[in-house]
Amino acid sequence: MTIKIFGKAGCQVCKQAVEKIDYFLNKWDYKGQVPIQYFDMETVDGLAEGAFYDVYEIPTVLLLKANQELDRWLKRPPLSKELKPHLDRHIKGEVGEADEE
Repeated sequence: MTIKIFGKAGCQVCKQAVEKIDYFLNKWDYKGQVPIQYFDMETVDGLAEGAFYDVYEIPTVLLLKANQELDRWLKRPPLSKELKPHLDRHIKGEVGEADEE
């Protein structure tokens, strides 16, 4: 599972998205289990990655598992109640996904 954040250097909301997600991962003990990748949309590499994921707004936050998009948040970071269920289900549930049935 990976979180990709697309933003720009001067964007305060983009900076807050990175800080908020990092805070959540620390709080929920997922730090180190879910890498955060930041892409600056004012660079060639950032634009290329953004084009691959059809990113047109900043910030855009993507939650990916095995390169499959699980969720996307545009122009804002995710709320804790939007992000935590994904992480709980896909990290804690990876060992016992059959238990959910």
